[in-house]
Amino acid sequence: MCIQLLTPVDDCCNLGVDLHQGGPGSVWHTRRHGSKGKTVYWLMCLLIPFALMAGIPAGAQAPEGFLALGDSLHDIYDYDGSISCYREACSLDSNRFESFWKLGRSLNLKGETTPKDSQLAIFEEARDAEKRALELNEADADAHFQLARALGKIALFKGIFKSASLAKQVRREAQRALQLDSLHDGAWHILGRWHREVGKKSKILRLPMGLGAANKEDALSFMKRAVELNPEYVNHHLEMGITHLRYKDKDAARSEFEKTLELPSQRPLDEKYKSEAEKYLAEMDRK
Repeated sequence: MCIQLLTPVDDCCNLGVDLHQGGPGSVWHTRRHGSKGKTVYWLMCLLIPFALMAGIPAGAQAPEGFLALGDSLHDIYDYDGSISCYREACSLDSNRFESFWKLGRSLNLKGETTPKDSQLAIFEEARDAEKRALELNEADADAHFQLARALGKIALFKGIFKSASLAKQVRREAQRALQLDSLHDGAWHILGRWHREVGKKSKILRLPMGLGAANKEDALSFMKRAVELNPEYVNHHLEMGITHLRYKDKDAARSEFEKTLELPSQRPLDEKYKSEAEKYLAEMDRK
């Protein structure tokens, strides 16, 4: 249970936060939140157990309490902690849409910060959470986006062309997200990557699989649309650069990789994306 993890204090302060995720004590967290953010975190660690002992656990153990705590932990990039709380909220009320879509969101983020050999199970749980969320509320763009995100990662693990049905599902979910919210930059990003990755195989070979729609023009224009909608989002520029590189436009790729490095990091994952951009630039310099 999430609240059990918060008691005693030592467990509260060990809800999966580590240096690469930007928890208190990390260089990134201190730079991003300053001493105030750090103080808030440790106050949470100290006060929640005492609140429970003071006779407040009834409210905290309602789904709303776990959701609120999960949101607070998510906001300071403690994805493990938020996952524990969202799971508890889901177990207490299996008909609450918000619990399931937020669980899937945190799982997707955790998957990107986890060693590769442990990622698949995390993305599969994210997929299941978002499917349940959409059973409860089909008309939510963010849930469709998070489902597309999880399915896309699973497809990469299993091989896009060994799991054509998964690849088609990714596209459908991203398209549905855009039907509900045409300004969803994440959905445009996923569709841009879909066209780039699926388009790596010859169209003649893709057509029998039902994947003939992938093309260079949409790969570039959809990723460009994501950048236009959210120009401060580091990963959009990284993937825009990779897309340009895929189509042999090295000058445009270099510009996007350099932009990736210039932008301020807004969350711990941005440091990972910047590291990837540095590797691409170094490789380009060697050629």
